[in-house]
Amino acid sequence: MLRSRRFQISFVMLLLASFACIVPGMPADVDTVSTAAAETVIADLTSEAAQVLPPTTAPTLTPTFTPTLIRPTQRPMTETPTLIPISASASATAGSGTDPSITTTPEEVILTVSRPTNCRIGPGRDYDIAGTLLVDEEAEVLGRDSTGEYWYIRNPDPGVEFCWVWGEYATVTGMVTFVTVFTPPPTFTPTLTPLPSLEFKLRSGGMDTCDGIWWVRVEVSNFSEYAFKSMKIEMQDKETGVYRVTSSNGFASRKSCGAYNVADAIIPNASFIFDGPKFDYNLRGNTLKGFVTLCTETELKGICTTREGSFTP
Repeated sequence: MLRSRRFQISFVMLLLASFACIVPGMPADVDTVSTAAAETVIADLTSEAAQVLPPTTAPTLTPTFTPTLIRPTQRPMTETPTLIPISASASATAGSGTDPSITTTPEEVILTVSRPTNCRIGPGRDYDIAGTLLVDEEAEVLGRDSTGEYWYIRNPDPGVEFCWVWGEYATVTGMVTFVTVFTPPPTFTPTLTPLPSLEFKLRSGGMDTCDGIWWVRVEVSNFSEYAFKSMKIEMQDKETGVYRVTSSNGFASRKSCGAYNVADAIIPNASFIFDGPKFDYNLRGNTLKGFVTLCTETELKGICTTREGSFTP
């Protein structure tokens, strides 16, 4: 195409020259016109040539980003979940707004007595005494008999590990409904060595007074093979309902406002008179119900036995 354009230019120049020679009276500036015409043609050709020629520099490409959709895959489970069992009490409250995953453990059931009470190897007075539960002394409850009159507890005294205590003076705290009913065999044989028998007798030793204070004197006769080293006496006036208690290591008695007679222990086959709790009124003619607890060690420890008695000054 470029060669064709060059040919056209030459042809035009030749044609204009021939007009100048043939046509008379043509103005002297014909060359100027022809020259201008030629420049116009050349400019057009140059413009077309510029459009045809390839660019001298490489075009700059702008990359476009096409997002790729990545489908998420499920993460494989690497741990095995641990199931936590729900207790009966927790599941029962699941509908009441509490968290059902919280497990609860029944609280410990504790027994105390308001009077010293013997603990026997079976639920009844026909069974031997295995220990004594004192006032304010706590014992763990493990069961009860079918009648609900006796509680099966962990023996607070050495020897037989478990024993039965009468519920007459007992106070039980905790989830009593969780305590199982336990029926012992007709003849209960302890698995451990039974405690030796502690035997003693009580007798009233009269009444004394000093400076407006009155007390009952109690005589104890020891028929055991062990000596008694501590004691606790509880007395209640049946006429007035007044209750008094006293305890001590060793034993002491006093005649009126005189000096005290003291003994560290009551040895086997011996007797001793000691003072009961003090009252601030005259006890003459009243009947007092008493519980006397004697122990083979100080601080009311060792082997302890309680006897009940009635005293009339």
